Amino acid sequence: MRKNTLTAALVAIVPLLFATSAAADVKVFGGGHFQGSGKGVAEAFSKASGIAATYTPGNTGGAALPRRLKAGEQMDVIIMTSDDMDGQVKDGVIKAGTAVSFARDGMGIAVLKGAPKPDVSTKEKLRAALLAAKAVGIQDPDPAHHSGVIVHQILSDLGVLDEVTKKAVIITDASSALVAGKVDFSIWSLPELMTQAKLEVAGPVPAELGGYTVESVGILSSAQNVSEAQAFIKFISSNEGRAAWTKTGLVPLSKTGD
Repeated sequence: MRKNTLTAALVAIVPLLFATSAAADVKVFGGGHFQGSGKGVAEAFSKASGIAATYTPGNTGGAALPRRLKAGEQMDVIIMTSDDMDGQVKDGVIKAGTAVSFARDGMGIAVLKGAPKPDVSTKEKLRAALLAAKAVGIQDPDPAHHSGVIVHQILSDLGVLDEVTKKAVIITDASSALVAGKVDFSIWSLPELMTQAKLEVAGPVPAELGGYTVESVGILSSAQNVSEAQAFIKFISSNEGRAAWTKTGLVPLSKTGD
């Protein structure tokens, strides 16, 4: 009788253990330039690993991440700029030893779909296009807006900062100003531009002007699904993971000379 009772208990418990494992849902967060890649990478990871993953975009830079965590958002793994990642590791928000830099990306120039595309293939041609435009969409160069700082530096290096600033429209997303006809073209994160159905990419900012952002992935100290988060980091650095995020303009570090 006792043996039968033990057997029955095991039969009841084992499915519960598998159900608990299957219910694990790794929560992936990522803001900034990764927002154009996040959903596709999470889906590719789930398909390859069998582990459910949900991706949530939004600002995670600087003080935004601790603020979101304090508000009760649960995160397991996060993608952000390497500079932000270093700061969050130092503050103990990201688990030490888990952060991995895996890609970099740059800025791009986009127009409304069907509109003439400026030639921005060289430093000189980009400069000419900026001077010829009636209005250009750029982000606020406040230090809190990482891309805005990058664009400010690019314009300065081209020697057109003052001219472009006078006709600049400060934008807070990739497409609204273009759709509304407020600007001739906008400068925005290339990976995000590539996901905009209403826009066409004229080209990336020429490589010689730099403006690259290194992306890192790390596990939250408060993560509830650590092993699944570790599997995600392994995936994002694999050939299969790389295939998922290179589609949206991210570039492997090994291919950039870093």
